[in-house]
Amino acid sequence: MGLKSPILAGQGWHPWYEVKADPENTENVVVCGTKWDSRNNSPFGFVYSSHDGGASWHTTLEDRGSTWVTEQSCTFGPHHTAYFLSEASKVIDGVPHHEEGKARLFLSTDAGEHWTETMKTGWADYSTSAFNTSAGKVYTFYNAWYTTHETGSAVGGTVGLLLFSADGREVSGPFIEKAMRTAGYHGVFPVDATALKSGAVVALYSAKRKTKHAWKEDLGIVRADQPGNPSLTSVVIAHPSMDAGCFNFSDASMTYDPARDELFVAYVDGCKAQSRIVLTASLDGGKTWTQSATVITRSAQGHRLYFPTLAATPNKGLVLLWEEGADRRTGGWFASYLQDSRLVGDKAELSQHSDKFAVHDDSLWTSVDRTEELAQHSLSGSTLTLTVLSELNNVWRGQGLTISGDHVIAVWPSQNQVGQELNSGILGGEGSLESADGSQGTVQGGWRNVAKQTAILFGGRQHFDDTTGSLEVCLMLANRGKTTLGAPIALEVESIRSPLGEVSITDSSNRLPGVGAVWDITSAVTGDRIPPGGTTNVFCPMFRLHPSAKVILGSERDELVVLVLKVLVLNQPSAR
Repeated sequence: MGLKSPILAGQGWHPWYEVKADPENTENVVVCGTKWDSRNNSPFGFVYSSHDGGASWHTTLEDRGSTWVTEQSCTFGPHHTAYFLSEASKVIDGVPHHEEGKARLFLSTDAGEHWTETMKTGWADYSTSAFNTSAGKVYTFYNAWYTTHETGSAVGGTVGLLLFSADGREVSGPFIEKAMRTAGYHGVFPVDATALKSGAVVALYSAKRKTKHAWKEDLGIVRADQPGNPSLTSVVIAHPSMDAGCFNFSDASMTYDPARDELFVAYVDGCKAQSRIVLTASLDGGKTWTQSATVITRSAQGHRLYFPTLAATPNKGLVLLWEEGADRRTGGWFASYLQDSRLVGDKAELSQHSDKFAVHDDSLWTSVDRTEELAQHSLSGSTLTLTVLSELNNVWRGQGLTISGDHVIAVWPSQNQVGQELNSGILGGEGSLESADGSQGTVQGGWRNVAKQTAILFGGRQHFDDTTGSLEVCLMLANRGKTTLGAPIALEVESIRSPLGEVSITDSSNRLPGVGAVWDITSAVTGDRIPPGGTTNVFCPMFRLHPSAKVILGSERDELVVLVLKVLVLNQPSAR
């Protein structure tokens, strides 16, 4: 997997962020969440927008409804409509009182460029949102602890659900998962809400409960059926291990592949001895789940794993983003494709881990009289507690992957000498994936090989640079069959060799250098098809040769590069 040059999305500490793409125009992308204002010592809501598929970003909304604004979520609906939910807590003497706070809904009709506040409702803690086309509404799941738990009893918190109308002017609910209250949860934190083909909407949740001997974590799915008048049910899918100082409630992610109607969940398991990222899947909308498979394992004495994020690609593949390091503050960020529950190909290093603890002004947080600390230490009212924290690289919640056409957009935090940054990067198209045994597989997902009805023609240019060993050959593809070839269209390398030594491909669409490399030549097609007898415009594959002097001196062969290619099309319309 390759990474184009990282793009700066925003300066400063962003403890909470998620990235979403417009399903009707994947050039439209937004990043939303919480940003820290160190000068005012307070968090506020933000939206960054891009209309070029993540190549550039600009700020389109800041929510400073109070001096404590957090718990954001965003989603896209039809007709390039974007929604942003942001929570403004009531702050008294520097202490937020969430139970008195308000959730504020903002709406954009131009894919996140301009925003209008449409309504306010009660505090929706730890929100996650998805648009359900079956109901024509925004579904927002949240931690309903503040309104559902009963102090001093075994009745715990649960997940709540709000339904916002498509115009953002009306809200119904809250609907709650009543059965969950008997589990005695101390907080239920939903993420990654998604609408299914069936009309149901599901969200992943993490929760903790206290047993006689220790705290336990449950990872599960809450499901809202009956569009418009939802009935909530839940199922626990895993019990990640936890101990003191190791509650992985924010270290889980869910994605949905509509082509297969399949849900996938990745989560972190393990604490002291070993840290693992585990994958499981469901083919029935989250009701039952496959046996978990370990994707990555690290020794906790060296590096631990954090914040996995999953995304399903159009070609029925998966991408995984994660942080890895000695702790959450100094880890590096990586991304890789998944196949058969295993990493395939080279992983992309998005940012390096740090070897030392650092402090920057933009992530300093000064707290006075923190009530939980006073209670913990049983301090009397005659003292005040002042705490200055360094929150550098601390992530409260990060959902940093989305799909934009045939590209994957990743978002992750990093630091430099100036301070914190939120970066984005475009990962190479998935093209041909490496199979679990290390061999190269063919392009999947409905592509067909039409090499028998095509021909490769010389395109008018060929050039070899003796200094760099670079070879450029310009070509055209001709349709010699009786039926039209529809775009998209690609060439896949079945084999490649050079009698003179090593040879590699330097410009493949999926960044592979050899067998399995794919050139997407759709841009060379005029319109969306190649009629019988027609040709593409010129395209120019690039190679690099590493000839062996010994081989050259003893060779009687003239070849520089020998390629065996497949010609792949996804659609093949009837001739017109």
